[in-house]
Amino acid sequence: MLVGCYNSSDKPYIIPTIEEANLSISNLRSDVVGNRAVTINDDIVVRGRVTSSDREDNFYRTIFVEDATGAVEVMVGLSPLYSLYPEGVEVALHLRGCRADYWRGVLQIGVEALGSTVNSVDYITSREGVDRVVRRGADVSPLRPEVVNISDLRREMCGRLVRVEDITAVASTSIDTLAGQSLRDAYWRGSAMFKDSRGDSIAVEVSDYARFANAALPLWPVSVTGILEWGSYAGGAKECYHLTMRYEKDCAVY
Repeated sequence: MLVGCYNSSDKPYIIPTIEEANLSISNLRSDVVGNRAVTINDDIVVRGRVTSSDREDNFYRTIFVEDATGAVEVMVGLSPLYSLYPEGVEVALHLRGCRADYWRGVLQIGVEALGSTVNSVDYITSREGVDRVVRRGADVSPLRPEVVNISDLRREMCGRLVRVEDITAVASTSIDTLAGQSLRDAYWRGSAMFKDSRGDSIAVEVSDYARFANAALPLWPVSVTGILEWGSYAGGAKECYHLTMRYEKDCAVY
């Protein structure tokens, strides 16, 4: 008698007890990477939980992993990822042989981008390569975002999941003011600038491909949860902190 089976599951191998970290993410930034691009040659393992999700298509082929000290972005060249690495799943990152560099203030992990003059980190495109770097545990416990004031944000916080409260939209790239459009005509897609009661600003970015891209931009005070980044606003000279929401529900009435 011949017996055979076929496993078509797209989930990675789940390890009941993943490896312990031998370095924190903050020490990875300060002691290993510093302020330059590097290829990691040591057997470094960091451990944390996934805070991002591409379920509503505002993230693409990437996961953010956070421990108690900081966060990294892992350039996972697979899609979709929300079932492979759901929000809150614990992972161990084995970084030997990985390329590390900064993009929009975030420490990125991936492979070396050959010939690129923009960024030295590229996607890990093979499933074998992803499984070598990202070891998934069995525990899934989503992290609570850190509630912060805009004035208290720091560059080393980039990549972390944070929530900013009591902010109001003041501008959006989704409208054409020269054509007579106002914020009443604005949508989430693009970049929206928000201000708090102190007058400090933060941008919220939504991809044109996000499921909520064409939802109306709220014009009342809200709280916004998202992954923190730093960069130019709408491609211009103005630089500021940005939040990238995971779901439309990451914006709530304050």
